[in-house]
Formats: sequence, C-alpha cells, structure tokens
Amino acid sequence: MKHTQSYILIILFASFLVFTACSKKDRDPILIVSVKDVSGTPLEGATVRAWPTDQLEIDSTSSGVVDSIMDQKGITDALGEITFNFPASAVLDLDVAYSLATDTTPVLLEGHKVVKIEVIRQKDEENVFNETVYLE
Repeated sequence: MKHTQSYILIILFASFLVFTACSKKDRDPILIVSVKDVSGTPLEGATVRAWPTDQLEIDSTSSGVVDSIMDQKGITDALGEITFNFPASAVLDLDVAYSLATDTTPVLLEGHKVVKIEVIRQKDEENVFNETVYLE
C-alpha cells in the first residue's frame, strides 16, 4: 500500500512539472521607439519606419507578405513615441524624419539606428524593446 501511494505522488508531481513547463509561450517582440531632438525634447509628429535590414535580399526572393508585416511605418504621439508589434525576430533599420517648421525655411531633422528584436519564450511578461533615436 505504501508503494502505491508513493507511485501516485511521484506521478502527480511529474504531471505537475510537465504541465507548468508547457505553460510558457512565445512572446512576439514589441518595439517602442522614442524620438527626441539633441536636447532630449520628445518630438511629436516624427515619421518612423522600422524595416528589416536585409529587405533588399528578401524583396527579390519572396512574395512580399513577410515584407509588409515586418516593414512598418507610423507617426510619433505627443510623448514622441510609437509602438510597433512584430511577429518574428529581426534586425531592423529605424529611419526617422521630422520636419521642423521655421519662419524662413523648413528644416528636416533625420536619424537612423539599427536594432535587434527577438521572440522569447516566457510565461506572463510582454517582450518589449525600448529604443531612442536622437535627431540632428
């Protein structure tokens, strides 16, 4: 009888370990880009494009479906931020442009940065990458 109870406890414990180990899921990367001028002031209305660094190689061999998912563009909010969601790991180019209106002529501020984002396996947390691009 004691051996039966021991076996049942061992089986229950092993089942618990297997169940909890399988609860982890792949978390797609979320990229939050902050755009600031050289003095650190957030820039609202900046255009940000996040696109795969190797896009030129992809364009010649793919149907373009992956490109449209991984090539994203948007405008920063009042805090100078924009959020992108990606379905896969990638090395991305961030190209940022901001048109600064002056009394005499418009000035275009630009910035560039290369970032790496990765899908990770975890239980509950989001997979967030924060990057700041300073424009000159």
